Order: sequence, then structure tokens, then C-alpha cells
Amino acid sequence: MSNPVVKCTVDSCTHYMPGDQCMAAKISVYNDEEKAKSNTSEDTLCKSFYPGKSLGNMVGALHNANVGGVMSAPFVDGTQITPQVECFVKSCKFWDSHNHCDAEAIHVVGKNASSTSETDCHTYESSH
Repeated sequence: MSNPVVKCTVDSCTHYMPGDQCMAAKISVYNDEEKAKSNTSEDTLCKSFYPGKSLGNMVGALHNANVGGVMSAPFVDGTQITPQVECFVKSCKFWDSHNHCDAEAIHVVGKNASSTSETDCHTYESSH
């Protein structure tokens, strides 16, 4: 199973790179913490969000850094860095039984987010 192509516009995350790239080794998509379920993309969140661009925050996020990670072609050619995507949102049509995301591509949103709850998996589609 290949990883989905990830577009991330959460520019306040430590893992964010220009070009809407994500440098996390793994992205974890969960249900909204208060509702404990998802009916819309706004009910999802990226648990891999790590706020801030300070050196201290970057060091704190190293446990999930995609150092030497998967790239689909030489980065200078505009290729996508492809983190592993795990998804725990069972109501999404792209969720599979092994908590993987079966979408070809996902879009994580949350411009200027300051917490995980301000991020969303914009690709979410209800399986109902």
C-alpha cells in the first residue's frame, strides 16, 4: 500500500514546508476530540500537528521528522514528500480496517492553527 500524496496548508506547524509539504514521518488523522466522531471534514483533526517554528519546538518535533523519508522523485523537481498516513476516522470512505488512508491524496488544512483542534483533513468524505 502506498502513502497518499499529502498537501498541507497548516503553515503554523513545525512540520510544514513551503510548497504545502509536510515533513512529518507520519500523519495521524483522528475524530474531533469533543464529539468522538466525524460527520464532516471539520470534525477531523491532524494529531501530528506540532505548533511553532522556534528552535525549541523544532527539536521537540524531531521524534516525527521525515529525515531521509519517502520522496517520489528528486525534491528539486517539485516532488512531493510522502509521509505515512494513518487514519482512525472510521466514518470516512477512505479509511481501511488497518487504520490506513486509501485516498490517492489528502489535504490537511488549518491556516494559522495554534492547536490540533484547529486542523482538519479536508479530504474526508462520509462512507454513508
